Amino acid sequence: MKRRFMRSAVVVLCLLLVPAFVWAGGGSFKERIQSKISGQKADTSNVQYQPYYLESNYEVQQVDKDYWGAPQEADERLRASGGAYQQEADVLRQNIPQSAPVIGNERAKREEAAQQTVQNFIVYTVSYTGEVEENVVTVKGEVVFEVFQGMIARPVEIPLVNNQVGLIDVQVNRGKSFVMSKGNKYYLVIDKPGRYTLSMEYLLKAKREREHGPGSFRIDVMPAPISQFEFMIPEEDVQVFIEPAIKVETKNEKGLTTAWAVMPNTNAIDVRWTKALPKETIEAVELPPKLYAETWTFASIGGGVVQCQSRIQFSILQAEVSNLRVALPEDVSVLAVNSQELRDWKVSKKDNVQYLDVFLNFATKGTHVLDVTFERNVDEGQQVVNMPWVRALNVERENGFYGIAASTNLEIEVGSSDRVTKIDSKQLPQYIWQQASMPILLAFKYLNHPIAIDIEMTRHEEIPVLVAAIDAAYPETLVTKDGRLLTKLVFQVRNNVKQYLRIKLPETAKVWSSFVNGQPVKPAKDKEGNVLISLKKSQHGGDNVTQFPVEVVYLDEGKALKGAGGLKLQLPAVDLPVNQLTWKVYMPDDFIFFGVKSDGDVQAPYGAGVGQFRFGQRGLQGRMRNVADYVGDQYAPQQVMMEKKAVSQEASSFVDSIQGTQGLLPIKVDLPTRGNGFTVSKLLVVEGDQPWMSVKYVPWGKTVQGWMKFVKIALFFLVFIWLVLRVRSKRKQKVQA
Repeated sequence: MKRRFMRSAVVVLCLLLVPAFVWAGGGSFKERIQSKISGQKADTSNVQYQPYYLESNYEVQQVDKDYWGAPQEADERLRASGGAYQQEADVLRQNIPQSAPVIGNERAKREEAAQQTVQNFIVYTVSYTGEVEENVVTVKGEVVFEVFQGMIARPVEIPLVNNQVGLIDVQVNRGKSFVMSKGNKYYLVIDKPGRYTLSMEYLLKAKREREHGPGSFRIDVMPAPISQFEFMIPEEDVQVFIEPAIKVETKNEKGLTTAWAVMPNTNAIDVRWTKALPKETIEAVELPPKLYAETWTFASIGGGVVQCQSRIQFSILQAEVSNLRVALPEDVSVLAVNSQELRDWKVSKKDNVQYLDVFLNFATKGTHVLDVTFERNVDEGQQVVNMPWVRALNVERENGFYGIAASTNLEIEVGSSDRVTKIDSKQLPQYIWQQASMPILLAFKYLNHPIAIDIEMTRHEEIPVLVAAIDAAYPETLVTKDGRLLTKLVFQVRNNVKQYLRIKLPETAKVWSSFVNGQPVKPAKDKEGNVLISLKKSQHGGDNVTQFPVEVVYLDEGKALKGAGGLKLQLPAVDLPVNQLTWKVYMPDDFIFFGVKSDGDVQAPYGAGVGQFRFGQRGLQGRMRNVADYVGDQYAPQQVMMEKKAVSQEASSFVDSIQGTQGLLPIKVDLPTRGNGFTVSKLLVVEGDQPWMSVKYVPWGKTVQGWMKFVKIALFFLVFIWLVLRVRSKRKQKVQA
């Protein structure tokens, strides 16, 4: 312990005496360096330099702890033997397994990945000194660091400096360690945890433009939370620049310039020096502010007004300003003013010009943006409009861009212009495009005011367009034997501003229920007798308008189904076009239906009831399966009845049980969907159309079935008698022949 303390004290004393020795002329530069190297060879150091016979890939030595220690022990034996090392080196290589490099590489990769996530040492303080002699820099460093307990899965490699330097000495205050070259750096290897003090010294070359001219160099340092760097050069009146220094202090005395700097956390220090220039006193001159401006204006014409949104970007040089001034035409109205640090703004008029004064909270310099929104009224019969402008005052130069858009029923052209250049709209700044919700038809650029743009307008008559539409309609009609028609209309509607849906129901029809988007609504009636259903407004999702269902159930009286005959059904007309119609009709089971006609496409009947019959490809079937309700999430499954005649009785009792009310919200009515079914589909039902279908029918029941059996038997006997008579006639003809 005492020897180690004395050795450390000697090292510190040498570090303190080296500058004095160097500048006192203690021998030439060559002699001093050779003396340091000779002393390093003679001194017993804690640092074990990597012997040349070790493998270049350091991982070979890390296969096992025994392999790690073997080279060190061999190195000590080789030093004692005086240099006969080649034979022992060969023995060491033979003792290492051939698989060791592979295992070592894999282990090194795993350890390297672990080291990237776990820091196994920390640097506390760093202090470096640099001394220049001619064009060689002697760098000395002292580092205090700590290796953590429990982190030594392998020896810790601490990077020192790049291997392009001349490394003279590296010492630690305790423990075993050695220096190795790996990649392009020197590393200090520590195999035990604890707190260490590291001292090192190396040489590097400085760049000099000429003798005693400006110079520079760069040194690698170990990063620490804070570090010190001291630089000495044997010249007077030298100005030193150290980056990235937090603070630099320079001292000149007796032919020596010393610079001290405190550094942040950094990996390298850049040092430059040059001959100090004589300081000149610069008199403060108060310069007036100098302003430049660029103006971007978007104007839209329509609705009897020209509305403009302008952005003025000021470039303020030389001095700060706290207020800005803008000029506009006298007949425009300023709607809004926005600016960073805006305190207030006011408008005044003088000499047929309107002045806008903008006041800021703080004086500003550099770039400042001012947004102004203003408009000018346009008479309905006016054909030429002079476009309003905005002008920045008290500026050296102002250039600008102007974009013009119009509403759909206006056609605009350039009538005349002054001091502006027409350009393609793609050349306009992005700000103007961001303000435009309609296509920009005309675009201009200009340099300085005054400017003038006269636009000729042609108004075209607007054509009414759809503000609402029915995407799909799903009507259902139940026909009973006594001639009652119960119809349920379901429409999928998209609506912008339409207030009512008008439905032209038959005069004898009675509305039972009406729902919009699943909510009950009270129907109304206009002077023409149309039923009015109040609509809601669709929600907008980007470019799409959402749908909502409208449901109306009504009852109508028709002709009872007796014997054989025909039936014609017709849907009510609505005041909106229907893109797609799917109409389902349910007929009684006790009839056979045929000869179906419609203004749409009729699909084959479906069902499996009593009246099953086929004509060509169309099958007539009886009982219907349950049908889903098309209104939103509403789904009403119907109760299946076992008897074939219960459908008409159920419908009749259902109809008789409902009584009309006025002024109250309607209840939900579900349509009994039983019987022989037909489906009529049609595309594009325009406003006022009334889709229709007609069908012929004959009764089908027990009596008819009995008569059909009798007819079949009678026909069989008639055919049999005809065949017998036919055979006898042929025999008689043969006998006569």
